Amino acid sequence: MRIALDIGGTSLRIGAAEGGHAWSHSHRADWSGAIRPEEAMDILAARLDGWGIGRPEAIGVSVAAVVGPDGVLVASENLGWRDLPLRGLLEARFACPVIVETDVYCGALFEARAGEACGVGSALYMAIGTGIGHAFILGGRVWVGAGRGANALGHMVIDPGGAECYCGHRGCLCMRASGRAQATSPGAEPLDALAHAIGNAVTLVEPERVILSGGALNQPWFDIGALAAAIPAFSYPAAKQPQIVRSTVADPNLCGAVLMTKELS
Repeated sequence: MRIALDIGGTSLRIGAAEGGHAWSHSHRADWSGAIRPEEAMDILAARLDGWGIGRPEAIGVSVAAVVGPDGVLVASENLGWRDLPLRGLLEARFACPVIVETDVYCGALFEARAGEACGVGSALYMAIGTGIGHAFILGGRVWVGAGRGANALGHMVIDPGGAECYCGHRGCLCMRASGRAQATSPGAEPLDALAHAIGNAVTLVEPERVILSGGALNQPWFDIGALAAAIPAFSYPAAKQPQIVRSTVADPNLCGAVLMTKELS
């Protein structure tokens, strides 16, 4: 049995599958405040015991963080974890191969291989939840950046005089359009802020498609037609406007995490 783990700022999602992303078992645990890595591993261990799964075949981890190629979590503002050897900790605890990757890179991988970016030359994948992350898919491959940190569209500064962000800057997109922002400032005009950020991305890369996912999109303010109509005002007039779609699965990041485990075979 292959296990997928998605660790976000306020929740942990677990999926178990024999193959693909058809889950035999799934679970979600929520928390408020901080969670320690040991607590997250305890939740996973309890689920595996409850499902009668002994030693997993492999574990794929999607985490809201910058992750090094060696599976070390470099930094995560949402979780407060830094320089954490997450892959090594999981391999020692569960005695199986583990692969760890930034959450939106997992989601983009799924969309490129089995989702809305199949057959598309370029796409922007955005996950809008507690925070806001992104990944570009270029030529069918996920772009991770020079230092693996090309995942934080939520920290694009769209209002330099705006609210102070937990990343240290002011006026970031996630202070207007994330689930965290909507819980504390429901009048922050999130749709306009999203259009601003996506418009800038269109000017820079001109992707064919923008793929949106995340629980914050289930709130009343989100209107995909209104978003698409607003983007041209923030992008280069000669740029071709992208198709705006929602992911067809509930949790692309988790689906991508289980797909990654095939690389361990």
